[in-house]
Amino acid sequence: MIVNKIVITQWAFDSYLDLKHEEIFIDGYFRETIKPDVMFLLDYPNAAKFDNNKFWSPVSYNGNIIANGFKMKWHQVGNGRVQLRLPVAIMKNIYLCGAYVKKNEKTEKRMLAKFKTHLQLIKEGNYIKCGELS
Repeated sequence: MIVNKIVITQWAFDSYLDLKHEEIFIDGYFRETIKPDVMFLLDYPNAAKFDNNKFWSPVSYNGNIIANGFKMKWHQVGNGRVQLRLPVAIMKNIYLCGAYVKKNEKTEKRMLAKFKTHLQLIKEGNYIKCGELS
């Protein structure tokens, strides 16, 4: 399944601004690592990076796999050496949802619950598109 565009949702854009404001990553890291990794989504699932479960995995919540839900993962990001997560919905297009720092399992569970809501809203067409990558 090769898609032709990556949709940047308002949730993704807002989280980018929040993470940038919190200085989680610098512009260079975003340009040289995060954005190129996101662009691999245009070749999903054929890019080798999707075989690396430390980088890419299906989303599970309470032990159940969430249909159409995946997450990109970066480790040791920034001076705080945090774990950065980007939930991704793969349907007709690929939708970037709200990125976050994984602080602990409680934070992870809360953010994945939000992602489940985002998936439903995307299916209903109730989301704001801020742009797209192709």
